[in-house]
Amino acid sequence: MWLSEAYDVSPVQPFRVRSVIGSARSSAASNGIRVETYPTHYRPDATLSAHLTFALKYEGVELDFLNRLFEVTGPEPIAKWALEEPTGAYARRCGFLYEWLTNSILDGVGAAGGNYVDLLDGSQYLTATVPDKVRRWRINNNLPGTRAFCPMVNLGELGPADPLPLRAEINSMVDHFGLETIERAVNWLTIKESKASFAIESESKEEDRISRLARAMSTHCGEINSALTEEGMLMIQRAIMGEKMVGARLGIRRSPVFVGHTNSLFEPVIDYLAPHHDMVAEMMEGLRSLEQRTRGQSPLLRAAALSFGFVYIHPLGDGNGRLSRFLINDILRRDGFLPAPVILPVSAVISENAMRRAAYDTALEQLSRPLMDRMRSVCKFGAKVQYEDGVESNLHVVDWNRGLATWRYADLTVQSEYLVDVIRHSIQHGLKEEAVYLLRYDSARDSLKEIIEGRDEDYATIIRSLVTNMKVTGKLRKTYPEVFSNDDLTKRVERAVLNAFELLPDDDDDDDAVVPRLDVVPR
Repeated sequence: MWLSEAYDVSPVQPFRVRSVIGSARSSAASNGIRVETYPTHYRPDATLSAHLTFALKYEGVELDFLNRLFEVTGPEPIAKWALEEPTGAYARRCGFLYEWLTNSILDGVGAAGGNYVDLLDGSQYLTATVPDKVRRWRINNNLPGTRAFCPMVNLGELGPADPLPLRAEINSMVDHFGLETIERAVNWLTIKESKASFAIESESKEEDRISRLARAMSTHCGEINSALTEEGMLMIQRAIMGEKMVGARLGIRRSPVFVGHTNSLFEPVIDYLAPHHDMVAEMMEGLRSLEQRTRGQSPLLRAAALSFGFVYIHPLGDGNGRLSRFLINDILRRDGFLPAPVILPVSAVISENAMRRAAYDTALEQLSRPLMDRMRSVCKFGAKVQYEDGVESNLHVVDWNRGLATWRYADLTVQSEYLVDVIRHSIQHGLKEEAVYLLRYDSARDSLKEIIEGRDEDYATIIRSLVTNMKVTGKLRKTYPEVFSNDDLTKRVERAVLNAFELLPDDDDDDDAVVPRLDVVPR
């Protein structure tokens, strides 16, 4: 806070850690902010170097804020500090960060001394697996990305986001249900995932669009060379969108894009402004670098950083949301977390209910809200301009650079925590519940075959109706009068299906009337 006040540099995204001086050491957390209280002897001197040392040591690395701070301080105080403490670990870290963020060299500063030190604490951040050794500063640069795009993920309460317990659950499901049942569950979940992906974006549920996305998920996840190259993105976009697009071309966008809504006065309101289209190429190169540099780290955090990073860059004219959610399964498959052909229904979990959908919006707003607080005053609507990708836009942004550091160095910690929870839920509930449903369905169908003759589609109709309605409906009686006009046969059919789905009371016996439970949610 001292740095922010002394140099009049406000953070765009709120600091995750705030330090105060008090009578005793304590720590408290609320609404994602951790307040650390230190005794008086921790108080740093009122100098730039002392407070930067304290910040890096106790509060973490805030690249967005440091970039803005260095624009104000200029190179002189950083160079002076580096000359005074040529072997100091924090002086070297700050010297490196200044040059890295500003893409410049500190004049008059020679090669540093001392042992090599990691720039980031690997137990606290998502980092590069193999760091770059920077001889000039004797720093192991383990930042996950590049100067053009380097989102940060603070592990915090996540720890290393250990994927092993969740992967063990998947293996256990395969052993318990059998690979054939899991594959059938995946086939259904792929369609469900496609429908949910369109639902998230409030788009039409046109069947051929859903089928295209389902085919793309099952065909391309973990199979193409990279979904992040221009060729890979175009392949997936074409598979998802088809060739007939109105108002934009396939491929990298060459026009401004924003996500917004219309207010009560029918005026456009920008909820999120994506970076200028001229920035997209280098930012996507940074995203590809992040994918390569973090290989071997937690696949859960990699999937989170890459998918949310992609959606914030918004590199395509259309289909960004769907491709970002495709990336989640793609990365998990590539990293060996998901065995083929398993597809996790992440979109289905996101859109499962109003609370989960609101949680997704909240995760996105961790960046979009503070960014727009800074950018809104430089965004105007005026005359329409046609751009080279065919898009017409009346959005005019006076100063794109105002948001550049935030786009490049977004803190994706909250988004990562959110996505890890979604992945966990999709395994423990989505995949498992579908496999359980299929086993129960097979049991119900086999029982019906012992009672009545019919086609598979007839059995399916009867099973779905009974599980959904918990009784024989009038419509079902009209459809199959030869079965449900007989009370004894009706009771046997009801019992067979409801018993297979465990919808009968535990103490039920054959002489009692069917009294289905009411606390089970049907498929």
